[in-house]
Amino acid sequence: MRPRGFTLLELLVAMAVFAILGALGFRGLNSILDAEARLQSESRRWSDVSLLFSQLSEDLTMAVERSARDAADGTSPALLLRGTPSESTSGDDAQLVVTRLGIGEGAAAQSAPRRVGYRLREGMLEYLVWPSLDSAPGTAPEAYEVLENVADLQLQALDFDGRWAPAWPAARAASALPRAVTVRIVLSGGETITRILQLR
Repeated sequence: MRPRGFTLLELLVAMAVFAILGALGFRGLNSILDAEARLQSESRRWSDVSLLFSQLSEDLTMAVERSARDAADGTSPALLLRGTPSESTSGDDAQLVVTRLGIGEGAAAQSAPRRVGYRLREGMLEYLVWPSLDSAPGTAPEAYEVLENVADLQLQALDFDGRWAPAWPAARAASALPRAVTVRIVLSGGETITRILQLR
């Protein structure tokens, strides 16, 4: 008896089954890769949020009551807080500016104060660093992007009477530091993160 081979119909059916299995396998692999990419993106974003609050906490913990000369040739308080974003896009639109002890090599560099700040600009939260504590007129800070896809940034300062104020300095405490600062960040996905950061 002659061995029987596959008919053309059987071959076509087998090829169709393999094609379906291959398509399902590709879709499954593509879903796994998409999920991994989303997970990495979320992990990176929350890592950036954590680093941001760590830097904010350090800046406020090391704040000192030292006013500074600003770029407009005026005097800026040790801590300047605007609760809501400014419509300006200049170097003076920071929502939070603080004089803090510096970081560098050796005790002298570490004790030298410096001026840093934060601002929300076109969905990007930026970290500002001034080249010197007392800036010459027209001096702009260096801006570093620290957190993207930010919908809103709200700040409040706790005064000496235990009340939260949307701006600082308070009228009767122009040179003093607040007791604490509340930072509320709303991400573009709707997530809200709120932290209360105490000053020393």
